[in-house]
Amino acid sequence: MRKIIKQLLAGKDKEPTPERASPDSTPKESPLTPKLANSPIAVERFSREVPHPGEWTDSPRPLISFVLIVYKMPNQAEKTLRSLGVDYQQGVTADDYEVIVVENASSSTLGQERACQYSSNVRYFYREETLATPVPAVNFGAAQAQGTHICIMVDGARMLSPAVVSYIAAAARLHPAPVVAVPGYHLGHKLQQRAMLEGYCEEEEEKLLTSIGWPSDGYRLFEIACLSGTSGTGYFKPIGESNCLCVTRQIWELLGGFDPAFTETGGGQVNLDFYKRAVEIPDTLLVILIGEGSFHQFHGGITTGTQGEARVKSMENHFNQYASLRGGPYRAPTKRPVYLGSVADSSIKFLHHGTTQAFKVQQRPAPAPNLLPGDQDKNIESPG
Repeated sequence: MRKIIKQLLAGKDKEPTPERASPDSTPKESPLTPKLANSPIAVERFSREVPHPGEWTDSPRPLISFVLIVYKMPNQAEKTLRSLGVDYQQGVTADDYEVIVVENASSSTLGQERACQYSSNVRYFYREETLATPVPAVNFGAAQAQGTHICIMVDGARMLSPAVVSYIAAAARLHPAPVVAVPGYHLGHKLQQRAMLEGYCEEEEEKLLTSIGWPSDGYRLFEIACLSGTSGTGYFKPIGESNCLCVTRQIWELLGGFDPAFTETGGGQVNLDFYKRAVEIPDTLLVILIGEGSFHQFHGGITTGTQGEARVKSMENHFNQYASLRGGPYRAPTKRPVYLGSVADSSIKFLHHGTTQAFKVQQRPAPAPNLLPGDQDKNIESPG
């Protein structure tokens, strides 16, 4: 019994990782037709090129306004902006989107020159801010937006895969009120709040990026990443948030932007709150870009860079503030999404992981009628 308990305790903190596909154990049957000359050749792999929908339609193209918030992360923000550059994003031009960089004052700043070096469609704003929350910066940035759709990136340390802009533009033409969510990942093979306890740092992350030759092929980011905490069980179950989330200007104005009542460090759970409020508007369509991703870089942030009692206290404050404002703990929205996108070979393992996790849920007894969907699921990992 002690041995069993010890094994259970040893395994309880392990990260959810994509399961390896088991070898096909189905007995092979003899072919009905013997191999003949000029028989069709079996093909098992797609070409490496990942399609994007940029040039597929003549319908009016939306203008996407990306609002990127930066605070004390100049090197990471520079890489994020590199991934938003016109020469990196596929199937779009500078006329299809704009990038609004809002930097809160700190001892380590990005600055306008570095912010605007990659594209002509970047506008930079520097703000003095006394509050520990990015909410005023987000709402300020959105107020500068000229687009038909507003995409919030509350954490400037999130690099993107190469067709995020193109597929957001495609999703915007699917429905009058789309809510477009890009799944979240962490660079590194373990959640950064755990990996840092084992020595993960900016230098180690730089080695990972060098190993895949970034930015030459942005889809290789999937090779050196793991799912973020709020998406840890895959995107075929309800996810908790998106750190690259796009809504129409009308939805943004209807919701009043980010709620300024979220005053905790880093905004607390304000990003989750906005995602939930947008998705739960009855007439919205949730679109998840299944083959794209936003990839969190390590920078010592509140949820991924603190540890021990400091982290526990911070998370407790975040959770308590949300419960106080909304009348209970956060519950991810259960609206079933539409999945849009093409899938690179490097991201297939995450689809496998997601379908496996969703299939496990389907094998459980259905929840009682008085339970809401998700009541039997485990709590999601802390945001990050």
